Amino acid sequence: MSQQPPDQAWTQVTSKRRRAAPKPVPAAVPPRAADLRPASALAADHARLRARWEDEEPCSRGLRALVAANTGPGVVISRAINLGVGTFDPVDGAWEAKRSSQVQLIAFLVVVEELGSSAPALLVWYHDADGVIAEKITGSKIDCIFQDPIFTQPDKDFLAGLGHRVVEDPEACDMVNADSLLFGIHLYRPVYAEALEKSLPAIFVGTGWDVWDHIGHTDGLGKMETMEKTYKKCAFPQDSHGSAFSSTSIYWKPVPKAAAEAPGPEPKDSSEVEDDMSRKLESTSIS
Repeated sequence: MSQQPPDQAWTQVTSKRRRAAPKPVPAAVPPRAADLRPASALAADHARLRARWEDEEPCSRGLRALVAANTGPGVVISRAINLGVGTFDPVDGAWEAKRSSQVQLIAFLVVVEELGSSAPALLVWYHDADGVIAEKITGSKIDCIFQDPIFTQPDKDFLAGLGHRVVEDPEACDMVNADSLLFGIHLYRPVYAEALEKSLPAIFVGTGWDVWDHIGHTDGLGKMETMEKTYKKCAFPQDSHGSAFSSTSIYWKPVPKAAAEAPGPEPKDSSEVEDDMSRKLESTSIS
């Protein structure tokens, strides 16, 4: 497979046109270590932009509806891998670049939240001073992993402050498996090829096969072509204030028929829960 030199950082490829083809842009400079905004300032940007995006941006509502409509029985995501979101503190302080990285991060987190909220509910037993208690836990925690060679230290601290993990290139690519969400917007072709080399993910978000095929740059993208032929594909909802998601698609791995049709556990009424608790109490010694 084609690979970039190890010291070559990723550069996002964006365009104001909706269907513009990715271009081979020269590599970005290494992460800078001076004149950096603190992680707290990046977090403040994030909170402000997310509140506005969730309240005002049609893309947010469209994205939540799209994920909910395509996430049913048999769709299980264990980890979400984000490649190349970019620095949240661009060297020239350009607002458009800053907003693009933040909006792509917000969209990624929205997808993760929707995937987690669709997970089956669990009945968890635990001890407290009053005995054995049953609690219904909804949703599922999905491990979020970020990788971008141009991250500054405040970028990493900001993401860690949100509860996520930042790894060095190419560790995240090696983590992609059949239960992963792989999210990478406007990346170089070799980065996609590397990320898809070991395993096809359950869900892929990025520049679609049709874009690369249109410009005749499909070397190393055989796995993406497989997704094009076998996965369900949807256009990613567009941001009305920029080109953060231009030429971006979502691919959904088909769920095996048996898994999709398998009935979930029957919900228990209150008397059944009480019987379960009584059995637990009878078999458990509480000090």
